[in-house]
Amino acid sequence: MRMESRDEHLRWQELQRERLVDTPVFTLVRSLRQAHDGRQAHYVIAEASDWANIVCTTVDERGRRCFIMVRQFRHGSMRVGTEFPGGIVDPGESPEVAAARELAEETGYRAGRLELLGSVSPNPALLDNRLHIYTAHQVTASGGQNLDRNELLDVRLVPVDELPALISTDEFEHALMYVSYLLWLRRNHDIDESKRMP
Repeated sequence: MRMESRDEHLRWQELQRERLVDTPVFTLVRSLRQAHDGRQAHYVIAEASDWANIVCTTVDERGRRCFIMVRQFRHGSMRVGTEFPGGIVDPGESPEVAAARELAEETGYRAGRLELLGSVSPNPALLDNRLHIYTAHQVTASGGQNLDRNELLDVRLVPVDELPALISTDEFEHALMYVSYLLWLRRNHDIDESKRMP
């Protein structure tokens, strides 16, 4: 039996959709949904653009293989953390182009070739978008940052073997960065998804 038909009793159909709030980042909508058994309920959903980020490495002045990362303040958590570069996929832009652009803008590094590691739903209960995660090959330093008006980012080179120690600390607590790191590990160390991250 195909998965789609086996799960049909779990699906909700949309009957109505109403825009509630438009913001620069997302649009809140109220959706009237009906279950297979006829029950109905309203749900609030955030329509958002897709996001892209990029997990890549370079070699520092001491010869260590390092992740190219950024330190930034997050207004939701009110904390500064270390993350992989990334951002919104602009209208008409492919996720791959967005990932390369964000890497260059936020860090001053450029990617020779990008490889898709995977795409995930950031929060399927509330958001309708996808996060596209890339890695880069032939990375070169090409100049300074080219940040948006309200971006304040510091570039940080984190040795690959030191990142596991940051996991679950205030330094590295963004859930989507965990997923990105796991996909990078799977690609670069041929690990099984069933095995634990270090």
